[in-house]
Amino acid sequence: MSMKPQPDDTQVGVDVTELSNLTPVDDADLEETDEEVNSATSNPPNSNVIMQTFSGWIAPCKTFLSTHKRTIKRLFIALLILLYFAFLISALVLNFCRSFALLIMTLLVLVYVVYAHARDRWGPKIRQTYLKPCLMAVKPSWRYAKWLVLLGVLLCIGLFLGLETAKQPDQFISIGGYVTILLICFVCSKHPGQVRWRPVIWGLALQFCLGLFVLRTSIGFEAFNFLGQKFEGFIKFADEGSAFVFGDLPVVTSPSGNLTDLTLTKAYLVHNFVFQVAPTVVFFATVTSVLYHLGWMQFVIHKLAWLMQLTLGISGPEAISAAGSIFLGLTDCAMLVRPFLPTMTNSELFTVMTAGFASIAGSVLAAFTTLGISASFLLTANVMAAPTSLALSKLVYPETDERRHGNKKDDRLDIEIPKDRNLLEAVSAGASMGVSIVAHIVGNLIAFLSFLAFINTVLTWLGGMVNIQDLTFQTICSYVFMPLAFLAGVPWEDCRVVAELFGTKTFLNEFVAYVDMSNIVKGQVPGKTLQNPRSVAIATFALCGFANFGSIGIQLGGMGIMAPGRRGDLADVALRSMLTGAMVGLLNACMAGLLYQDPVLSTVSTLNGTALLNSTQSCQYTGTLLYCMC
Repeated sequence: MSMKPQPDDTQVGVDVTELSNLTPVDDADLEETDEEVNSATSNPPNSNVIMQTFSGWIAPCKTFLSTHKRTIKRLFIALLILLYFAFLISALVLNFCRSFALLIMTLLVLVYVVYAHARDRWGPKIRQTYLKPCLMAVKPSWRYAKWLVLLGVLLCIGLFLGLETAKQPDQFISIGGYVTILLICFVCSKHPGQVRWRPVIWGLALQFCLGLFVLRTSIGFEAFNFLGQKFEGFIKFADEGSAFVFGDLPVVTSPSGNLTDLTLTKAYLVHNFVFQVAPTVVFFATVTSVLYHLGWMQFVIHKLAWLMQLTLGISGPEAISAAGSIFLGLTDCAMLVRPFLPTMTNSELFTVMTAGFASIAGSVLAAFTTLGISASFLLTANVMAAPTSLALSKLVYPETDERRHGNKKDDRLDIEIPKDRNLLEAVSAGASMGVSIVAHIVGNLIAFLSFLAFINTVLTWLGGMVNIQDLTFQTICSYVFMPLAFLAGVPWEDCRVVAELFGTKTFLNEFVAYVDMSNIVKGQVPGKTLQNPRSVAIATFALCGFANFGSIGIQLGGMGIMAPGRRGDLADVALRSMLTGAMVGLLNACMAGLLYQDPVLSTVSTLNGTALLNSTQSCQYTGTLLYCMC
């Protein structure tokens, strides 16, 4: 037996007395231990045999999957498609009407897939072989032919308006208001001698076509009415979250304040605005974030921007911001073109800001519908605001940089991709954004309404000194903006009320104005009525937009952070762009007054109540295919 040499105890730091107590290990013991280890390795237990068997299969499987990855992926997708169509056919056989909506969505997806495949495979050849020669043949004569086409279109529009106003002379007032607003914008133009009329004419033409399609054709009206009702029904899902968080137990309330007039209502509906209206903003902001993560929102915005760029001849960032303003908020549409802000011209910055002022965000639109405002009117006004804002922007602040005129190489239609890593993060980010929007809305309402009450008290006190009773801010606005309300086509008996609402929207914000309008329509404001459907429609269009003095600070703050070097330019055009955004709302209101029809709006006026579409209500599309989607 031999002892192994021990290391120096000063190097190991171990007590020598402890080392002396250790039992020496014999070489025979070490050899026996090695034999046991070798025996265990050469004769593994059953579990090790199973693992070795699986390990032998894993490597070939990995090789097979990597070699045939593309084929397996195609087979898997084909299997999913077959299963989906089997499900769709089964659903249609069992109940065609119940599955009609799914059939429509499937057909739309199939049409796009076929179009995309044909575009990618044969698109360049078709353009080179057929489209390009046709365009080259037409180009020499198009310089003069386009004016003949434009003249023919204007004559058709003039003939249509002449025949329509002959039936309802009140609509002629809206034509006068429309022309007056355009003249005001031209007179106040930054460079009136350098106005390019292509974007102006095309923008107004798109506005007219959209208004005509929705307000004068049964198909357009039914389509937007249907979309509006489905939108309202979709927003109602926010009530589920509100009921869980704030409680839905029945409580006894008295709407009139009379103890004999008692009703049962759910707890979260007692404070309707905070507990029902505000949660819809959170819900829709979450939906928007999810759509962005999936890429669907970018797809829609990109296609709309392409259409507006093709027709109006504007730059890519201008088209993207205008298309995005249909769905997004005041600064969100500017974020779409954030990389281009530092190099934009002042005219382009003005256009981006005006697009934000002229429309409302989808989340805020959802909140307005819970107030009883017509969703179909709000959707129509928001869509019409995009081309109209481009038209008035190029009229009020024309582009003077020749490099931006008709530059086909400068597409710049790229949209920034969201940074959310997965769907759950997108939901969380959207909810957080919605909470910040709600906080902003609630905070502004508290501040503005409190300040308005103070201003009204001061005005009443000053008016009492000269025997003017009940002088308020709303009273002043009702007289100042009466001419604009009348020119928009509002009946004279409702002009003061609509003018008051427009003043409230401009100097305070659109939320306060829509809340006031909702209360007036419901008869909850003593001494004020707004029962004429024409007045309600025109007011809804006129108030649709973020154009108010408070929004200037929001716009400057948001865009100033995105482009710090352009803060001076942004401040120079801010006030002018806000006023132009307000003019967009008035121009849309004039179009609504011009295309107004009693039979159509009498149906729409029924949407201005608190009852929303649900599955138990009778369907107004009975006898048509749309009945299947009720």
